[in-house]
Amino acid sequence: MELINLLKKHYNSGKNPSTLKLADDLGFTIPRKMVKYLKRKPTDEHVDPYLFEFFVYQKIYHQIDRGRLCCNDSVSYSDIDNDLIDDALVDNVEKIADEFGYPKIPIYCEKRLDDAIKALDEAWDRTTENIRLNQNFGFNLKTTKSGQQQWSLLYDSNEKLDDTFFKALPKVEIADVVMFAGDLIGMWKGFTHIKDRYTKRKKPVVLAVNACLLSEAFGFTASKMADMSDLNFKLLHTTRENFIRVDTLCTVNDLVSNHIHSLSIFKLWNLLEDKLLADADGQKFATSNNTIQSRYSKKYLGKGRGISLYTLIANFVAVNAKNIGLNEYEGHYLYDMIYSNKTDIDINMVTGDNHSLNKLNFVALDAINVDYVPSIKNVREAADDLYSVKSPDSYTGLLRPKGKINIDRIRSQKRGVLRVLLSLIMQENTQSSIIRKLSSHARYARLKAALFEYNKIFKTTHVLNLIDDMQLRKAIRTARNRTEAYHQLQGIIRKTYSSVFKGKRIVDNRVSAHAARLIANCIIAYNSIILNAVYEKMLANGAAQEVIDEFTRISPIAWTHLLFTGRYSFKKIAGNIDVEAMAQILEQNIQLYFVNKNQSKNSESSLLGVLRHTPDRGSIISRVKNNKYAH
Repeated sequence: MELINLLKKHYNSGKNPSTLKLADDLGFTIPRKMVKYLKRKPTDEHVDPYLFEFFVYQKIYHQIDRGRLCCNDSVSYSDIDNDLIDDALVDNVEKIADEFGYPKIPIYCEKRLDDAIKALDEAWDRTTENIRLNQNFGFNLKTTKSGQQQWSLLYDSNEKLDDTFFKALPKVEIADVVMFAGDLIGMWKGFTHIKDRYTKRKKPVVLAVNACLLSEAFGFTASKMADMSDLNFKLLHTTRENFIRVDTLCTVNDLVSNHIHSLSIFKLWNLLEDKLLADADGQKFATSNNTIQSRYSKKYLGKGRGISLYTLIANFVAVNAKNIGLNEYEGHYLYDMIYSNKTDIDINMVTGDNHSLNKLNFVALDAINVDYVPSIKNVREAADDLYSVKSPDSYTGLLRPKGKINIDRIRSQKRGVLRVLLSLIMQENTQSSIIRKLSSHARYARLKAALFEYNKIFKTTHVLNLIDDMQLRKAIRTARNRTEAYHQLQGIIRKTYSSVFKGKRIVDNRVSAHAARLIANCIIAYNSIILNAVYEKMLANGAAQEVIDEFTRISPIAWTHLLFTGRYSFKKIAGNIDVEAMAQILEQNIQLYFVNKNQSKNSESSLLGVLRHTPDRGSIISRVKNNKYAH
């Protein structure tokens, strides 16, 4: 601050930089070891004012980055004290935690800490013992030519299920699918007028909403949609301005997600028994206009700029999404994505790639009853950074802890830990700001050390579980593959006409991103409804469990049976699709799959029993093409 005040005083007096005379004996403002670098020549009597000015700017940047210099008028660079709740509220931690439904928080540095320590000890004992007794069948140990032992992990991989079942279905236009989903789910009621009074039209024209959703998702304007459809520009423009907003799109996305969740088949997509495993990841897209969120990334976009669409996927459904800059770290937003999930889909576990990792997410997510199980790229490397409660010398196997957990450090910062956890659930500010500042700033060094120490307990337990549990590794990998499939679908939607986000403001790009998510969710809902119809018929006819297990591996993220391009005739769209006929066609293709796979006679007879009343495929397609639909 002394250096800043020195410059401010000089420039406020109207003087130019060349008149700034600084002697080299200003030890209280300039470190003596830096003086020689701030002179043009060693013999100069005064420090060069231009070099001095940039030295001050460098110090300002460093102090801001470390959190020691703050601007409380800023969101990102304000003091972390402004983001945390008042310290006096910690005295009411039991009441607040009970109101929000998180009973772990009041006992987080007591009983919860004891339970975490116990789980860590058990994980160490179980993992090392299974390796010693050769009972970990997913742990591969080999001896190199130099005589050293190296280990690696095996993965239980199933044969990839032929994902061409949907190709046999009659082609349906994307506008028909959206209209069908909208009428069935009742999502049109979620589009409310921007004004709650003094307006003649409270409800939108459904056809215009459908057209606006497609234009936003595909990335072109209402005027171009008017040229490509049978709706006029004035109606589309009015609908876009009055009804298509971020809040309405999020509401409608929640309605679609809740409908998929209500289907009987949804629980069969759970990767772990009695637990729903979600995954969060970002997808990069280019932008044509320069907004504060559009940043450059040579790795993903070359010389262009763009944004990242960070999406939370639970059982194929995109339950939440957020646009972030390419310069922002995904791991700082993971808590936000989970906590702001407003759907009926309760997430018990969440995974992510290495970009989801930071030094706080294990603790922060555990406090709200969500297990964080990230997909670690190099588990063997992560095994070199494990910690234990016992002394490291007590472990003699292949896996050895790097150090010992400092339990006293965690307990000594109990009040600070509770203050952080309460601040996260009370949303005094965005959780991403709190997590980012705690992860990078130098303030609250002891509190950060305690949180980081706590985080080591959960991370070590997770790495040990990854090594010991092949089913967990398989579930995490499958969840990651589902997200990649969703990214392909989202990419197809965006790249149908142009993958570039053309919004001139951040909010315009957010609207386009949520519209693309809604179209993707409508496609997933449409496919899920067809799959659910087949599944319910299987149950009614007593299909074998192995047949059902194989059937549920069919992904509802498919688009080969959909038409995205062409001229859109919204006035001719009725939104009536014969799901029963679609399900019957899908059943026939599943039957062929099982027959060709030479399943056992019992499995074949069970499936054939389900399909024995299936009509001729040609007649079904004829029904669909002739628009003889029935809900």
